[in-house]
Amino acid sequence: MAGSTDLAFDWGGASIAFSVERSDRRTLRIAVTPDGDVVVSAPTHAQDADIVSRVRRRGAWIVRQQARFDRWRPRTPLRQYESGETHLLLGRPYRLLCQPDPTIDVRIDGDRIILRLPQDKGLVFRRTVLRHWYGLHAHRVFPERLAAMLPPFERLGIERPRLVIRQMTHRWGSFTAKGALVLNLELIRASPSLIDYVIAHELTHALHPDHGAGWQDLLSRVMPDWRSRKDELERELL
Repeated sequence: MAGSTDLAFDWGGASIAFSVERSDRRTLRIAVTPDGDVVVSAPTHAQDADIVSRVRRRGAWIVRQQARFDRWRPRTPLRQYESGETHLLLGRPYRLLCQPDPTIDVRIDGDRIILRLPQDKGLVFRRTVLRHWYGLHAHRVFPERLAAMLPPFERLGIERPRLVIRQMTHRWGSFTAKGALVLNLELIRASPSLIDYVIAHELTHALHPDHGAGWQDLLSRVMPDWRSRKDELERELL
């Protein structure tokens, strides 16, 4: 099964992740997308260690490119996870209400997310509890959306991939060379139709590892309005 390989290297105390798309090309190409993703096009038989070494040598350039694109990205205020903040779930906005309580609990009450926890707990703890709550929703919703989007791809011979949900920094999802569909936990904040777009986007990579004409043609057949959904996703969550 075709797909991309996810690799990473250490740079300045941080880990920079990148995807590798292999083809019959003879040279290695490194690109940084406007979303900050690092995409490497490499010869089919290039070894992972050699690729990492060559990409690491371009680390300073990669960081400069990511910073350049980041300056143009819409600014979302850093969340303090305090009462009054607006948080999204499946595209719907909710007002966060923190209530002191000896127990820990998160639930929806009308248009509010009620976060109950001991009063002495700070930002990091509040964020961790809320992310865990989002994770519970993601592990319920994402498999349902994958099942809904899978049939047209199954007709093309693509088997149901293993689903991995994790916190990601610069991308909404990926499709690995081992056939795993990786989705960003933060995607649970998006509307279901936008979750479907990311799933379809990544499943298309099972047959077309790059974003070339073949990838665009297949995705357009499966989801004719994918471009408008992509734009909406960026407006809704960035």
